[in-house]
Amino acid sequence: MKTIDNHSTQQKKPLNACIAIPPVFDFYFTPHRFTGLGSKILYSLLQENGCEVQLFNFPLQKKKGGQLRRPNALDYLKPHIIENETGSVSFFTRYQRFGPPLDHCADQIIAALPDIVFIPCFAFCYADAALKLASHLRAMRLKTIIVVGGAGVSAYPDFFIRNSHIDFAITGEAEVSVPSFLAVLKSNSNKFSEVPNLYQKNNGHIIAPRIKKQTSADEIAFVLKKTNTTANAIYFTTSLSRGCTKRCRFCSNFLCHGREFRVIPITKIQKNLAELSIDKKDCKKPVYVNFEDDNLLLAPEYFLNVLKIFKEKFSKVFFLAENGLDYTKLTPELVKILIDLGMKQFNLSIASTHRPILEAEQRDATFSRYEEVVQILDKHQTQSITYFISGFKKDTKKTVAANIAYLAKQPTRIGISLFYPVPGIFDFTDKAIFDKHPPFLCAGSSAFPWNNSLSTAELVTAFRLCRFVNLLKSNTKSQDEKTLIQKITQEKKLYTLAKKGGSRSIVPVPNADQEMVQLFFDFFNV
Repeated sequence: MKTIDNHSTQQKKPLNACIAIPPVFDFYFTPHRFTGLGSKILYSLLQENGCEVQLFNFPLQKKKGGQLRRPNALDYLKPHIIENETGSVSFFTRYQRFGPPLDHCADQIIAALPDIVFIPCFAFCYADAALKLASHLRAMRLKTIIVVGGAGVSAYPDFFIRNSHIDFAITGEAEVSVPSFLAVLKSNSNKFSEVPNLYQKNNGHIIAPRIKKQTSADEIAFVLKKTNTTANAIYFTTSLSRGCTKRCRFCSNFLCHGREFRVIPITKIQKNLAELSIDKKDCKKPVYVNFEDDNLLLAPEYFLNVLKIFKEKFSKVFFLAENGLDYTKLTPELVKILIDLGMKQFNLSIASTHRPILEAEQRDATFSRYEEVVQILDKHQTQSITYFISGFKKDTKKTVAANIAYLAKQPTRIGISLFYPVPGIFDFTDKAIFDKHPPFLCAGSSAFPWNNSLSTAELVTAFRLCRFVNLLKSNTKSQDEKTLIQKITQEKKLYTLAKKGGSRSIVPVPNADQEMVQLFFDFFNV
């Protein structure tokens, strides 16, 4: 059991802590969605509890990803990846590392001479990077205490704590665990069983937490993170709530935040916004605020009040909810109010159009309401993106093709999510299966056939069909794209664009599932 001795002098030395967000290894990365809200909360908690803190957000240290060889476990994707593919209907082409090499990350951390390093893992699919970074750190600085936490750890804590380089794993929310963890650590009392949600080890034996706890509404920290500043706008991201009362079988929110829905008190938001200052040169720029909550519409009046508070703070402010809005909680009146308050885009989710699938996944749906919502948005020239999931246990080529064709006829862009499990969700409570596969197969971009309902070829074909539909709906098309659309539509086969020399050529998509493509056109042309 590790502790830190701060009693070498009569004056206690502050604990030197580092937060190290590992690089992301994936086919793609969305910097403005990678906000690190949890790490910002952790940073504040460490400071408030007397630590000297440095935060390393490694994925944001480099603007472009560095191309890597695909891991051998992703070789099944090779038949679906087209060399030099480009354009609007393409699949992923380059496996990349977003951030410095892991040994360079470790060098930066070690240079700070940390007593303790916190490594966040915000999704289980990125567990490898967290553990490999810990390995580099342990090799360079043996006595540093290494702690992992975040949603990825909350999903499968044993996967992390049994690793020889990890000393502690904190599940759930930092607000309820970190202060008491630091108190025990600095006291050298070893009373870690008193720390909520803390996994530890004793001589290699894993000790699960005796106390499990979630935040109350008053305990939730309010963080407004500036994610970008351009010549024309300022961008912020925040989150106002925790938990969700719904029980959709594919959702993992409850593993970290529980099922009780709770929101940050309005007074706390008002206080923090009052203290926020903006550089004089940026004062006249419009402000965009993105809410990363899972289901804010469980408290619609609260949400509207928060938007009004932001409008009082900023002279010109617009809103996004890129993690999605629950269309079943929207009414025509509420849609119009949100538009009037400045909601610039509505990200909606239908999961599926197939009733038996929705029932199996415990997902409610009212498609007449959905269609009413997107029609209102279209009338008000407000953009929408509608997401569905491809690869449910009961999915077939027909159900997926029907989903795409249905959305193709609606005034919305399509967002497709290729199904992936998180350890602990329904149907994946036996976590032993995740010991047999590398964690990165739990990324949607891996197109792994977890439910054996659709093959990888069918998942990738669905992905390409959605991109084709979005190209059809695009208001700006190049001549190459117009020719591509014509060829796909006439032949009812998938083609794409590939770079060749200084130009682009139209090439057939190899190994596409032609039956699914034909089903889509049959449904679409009805």
